[in-house]
Amino acid sequence: MASIPLSHLLDTAICAAEAAGKHAQANKSRRTEANETFEHDIKLVLDVECQQITEKVISGEFPEHGILGEEDTLPNRATAYEWIIDPIDGTMNYSHGFPYWCCSVAVRHHEKILAGCVYAPEFDNYYTAHIEEEAKCNGEPIRVSDTRHLAEAMISTGLSKYLETDPDHHFGMFRTLALNTQKLRITGSAALDLCHVADGSSDGFFETGIYLWDYAAAGLIAQQAGAVLSLYPNEPERYDTTVLCANGHLIGGLRDVYSKYS
Repeated sequence: MASIPLSHLLDTAICAAEAAGKHAQANKSRRTEANETFEHDIKLVLDVECQQITEKVISGEFPEHGILGEEDTLPNRATAYEWIIDPIDGTMNYSHGFPYWCCSVAVRHHEKILAGCVYAPEFDNYYTAHIEEEAKCNGEPIRVSDTRHLAEAMISTGLSKYLETDPDHHFGMFRTLALNTQKLRITGSAALDLCHVADGSSDGFFETGIYLWDYAAAGLIAQQAGAVLSLYPNEPERYDTTVLCANGHLIGGLRDVYSKYS
């Protein structure tokens, strides 16, 4: 077990996520400043700035720890602690002025996620958890829904930015989910989608081809709220993971959908 108090790690994650979120919120007038644009993605100047701010908070508290961030930070193999950062999850939403975006910070020790915070500035919501406490939103405990059947469930999902490589695969899963759930939603931020599974406002989450920083903090938050998290493949260093998350009643149905296309 890690020797640093979990409360200290979580407090640092909260401060780091908040600092990034406040910076992004204060600079929304610059939301279209791009370093690179792609057919289905964008890299913003503010992505880099927010990551640098997050790193400064973490390094000020734990200068010896490693940092793995979406914006080109390489992992530090010399330390057992590593911080995992998504400075703006939902970058495309943010760049268009759509308020569904967040800042995500998690910390792991020997590959085990210990604590994490997802901060959604537009809603001023702080989703938090560490491995020895229940998940919370703004300090209040949260819990997954008790929905029993996929036909009664609202499921959040996403379409991979690389969907052109195998559109039948991606749209096939999307179609199956749409036909077998009460409603399917695409909102554009995996981390926030997982947090809404945690607080029970969504019943499940299913997305392919996402990265560790997309789900590290939010996946822990969902689990500490009672969700089951399934990763395919279950390899921490993979950057093309399928993530399924739901309460115990629904996870089997999501796994069945995935198995049809894997």
